[in-house]
Amino acid sequence: MPIPKQMRQLQNAVSSVSVSSVSHWLATAPQAFLRSPQFSSRREQRLAIAACGLWFWAQFLYLHYLSSNPWPWLESLVESAAVVIIGGFPVLWWASGTPDVDPGGDKVAQRWQGRLLLSLGLYIAIGLALPQASRFPWHRTLTNLIFANQGGLNVLIFLGGVGAMVRVPFLLRQKTTPPPLLWAWISGAAFYLFFSHTGLISPAFPKAYTEGFIITPIYLLLCLWGDWQRRQPPRATSTGLGWQEIPLIALSLFSLYWFSRPSFRFGPFVAVQLFILVIILGRGRSHFGYSFEPRWRDARLLAALVLMALVTLVPLGTLLGFLPLDQFNFTPSPLAVFVYVTLFAMRVGIFEEVIFRSGLMILVRDLLRHYGGDRLPPVVTAWGAILICALLFGVLHIGNKPNADIELPLIAYRGVYMLMATLASIFYCLAFACTQRLWAGVVLHGLVDAIAVVFFGAALVAPF
Repeated sequence: MPIPKQMRQLQNAVSSVSVSSVSHWLATAPQAFLRSPQFSSRREQRLAIAACGLWFWAQFLYLHYLSSNPWPWLESLVESAAVVIIGGFPVLWWASGTPDVDPGGDKVAQRWQGRLLLSLGLYIAIGLALPQASRFPWHRTLTNLIFANQGGLNVLIFLGGVGAMVRVPFLLRQKTTPPPLLWAWISGAAFYLFFSHTGLISPAFPKAYTEGFIITPIYLLLCLWGDWQRRQPPRATSTGLGWQEIPLIALSLFSLYWFSRPSFRFGPFVAVQLFILVIILGRGRSHFGYSFEPRWRDARLLAALVLMALVTLVPLGTLLGFLPLDQFNFTPSPLAVFVYVTLFAMRVGIFEEVIFRSGLMILVRDLLRHYGGDRLPPVVTAWGAILICALLFGVLHIGNKPNADIELPLIAYRGVYMLMATLASIFYCLAFACTQRLWAGVVLHGLVDAIAVVFFGAALVAPF
């Protein structure tokens, strides 16, 4: 037999083994998230403290040095501390399974609500007292939120509206809540939402501003749905999340509107905290993979996923005009790389990974288990959750707009953005499914977004 023919046969055999190994891994590894994991609280606590430290410095450096309009150091210090302490630290610390978190306990909910309102009031008071208080994104709107130039009164109204909003999901979760008490809290939250998002009274908005006319009825309908749902008998067999949790999940995320006008950088993390307290900790965090525990085996997987994501997304993005090669930066600032990777991981990664992976992906998995039962093979359940979550992740990113360097038409750009976000989300979902933890997906999220922005100048939303 000729030597070249033997070599070709050997190459074909090696290729066949490689493809078979990859196919086997793709079929079996994601099934890990169909089981309940075990976490190490000590490693989680260390990571929470270290991550918050990195987050604080990255936020401070961004505001003081990298922002298009750099902040003074004192205002940067206060804003960075507020973002981490009010927004990020609870999300990371609760993932360590601390005794302070009593699943489903009213005391925990009450303590959190009190701490949130106290920290909000303290942060706003300090911010208003600083020399350049106008730097804070909430300053102008909050000062004129309902009454013109009545900062103190408007702050009290804002805190009252937030207090009512965060109380409602916990009342809806309790079947014994008296309806008059429940709807009194709902009415308070709805009144605040309506008047803070319309120009009827508030001088902060034009008279034609009518967002409150749309979002307030939606909020009331969600509350009505939740009130109806809590009156229903519990399911005979509980297999995890189901449709009955949808109103509580929606109300938790709807809290974003309370922190969008006036705008607070840590607002999305209040929504995440509500979601964690109302949904995740009620069933136990292992069911949701709610952990940021780092492991060396996950680091190896992360390295492989980073490589696969870059090999997939960069050529496709450049081919479709999403990542313009002529904008490629060969010598980015090390400071910018550190800041953007850290902030994209902490600010964007943590928020989206908790909501989409510990939330949406687990919901889809539980629904597939509930309705599919033993008829669905584990590989179908695992990949069904991955693909559905990735597709919805992409669809929800369709509203982003291009910058001036992108030559694509708006519709084409949004279609490409949705495709790129969907493909990226598949890698994030794989990281979560294979590790049963969030940290690998958070880091991967930060790296992918930061590389796109720092090296290619991509028009990704950087809300920090």
